[in-house]
Amino acid sequence: MDAKCGHHPDRVADGGTCARCGTYLCAECRVEGSDPALCSSCLTLLDRGKDVRHIRILAILMMIHGGLLAAMGAYYVLFGGFVLDALADIPVAPGDESSEFLPEILVSAFALIGLTQVGPGVVQALGGWRLFQYRGLALGWIGALGGLLGVLGCYCAPTGIALAMYATYVLSRDDVRARIAVGVPPSRAKKPAAPSLDATESTDAP
Repeated sequence: MDAKCGHHPDRVADGGTCARCGTYLCAECRVEGSDPALCSSCLTLLDRGKDVRHIRILAILMMIHGGLLAAMGAYYVLFGGFVLDALADIPVAPGDESSEFLPEILVSAFALIGLTQVGPGVVQALGGWRLFQYRGLALGWIGALGGLLGVLGCYCAPTGIALAMYATYVLSRDDVRARIAVGVPPSRAKKPAAPSLDATESTDAP
């Protein structure tokens, strides 16, 4: 005999079994996109975790900080080009080899500093976006800690360190990790539908 949905006795439990409470679920009662299967009641309990609210706060901070870090890295790369253009107009003393290599050294230094911030900045912003959707725990860790590379450019160092500490606290919480593991944003959670009229009548019948 096929198992019946815990919320709809007249329906087959084709949505699987809730991984947390063990309730049989029909396709309508299973939280869309949850893997393993989860019922909306358990998802609500997870959303009430004391540290879960920090997920989206951290996500927004990471997107803002990552965007600023990437923008500053791009500025370093462009500034190196401006420096090279300005140094090209300065006459070089004959036989002065240091003056000949100075533009290349400066441009390479600016480009290197810029690239060490553009990459981590983009990854941090992407990690924040994934966390905002309650997904991507690993990418969130990488993005948060990768933002520490901003220290190399002497930009956003205090905020990068503070953000990494905040991320370490949030992402290490058990309720946060359990909520992200569901992989479903709050907007996609749905309450179980009321039992159908036929099921109610059959239950009330003598």
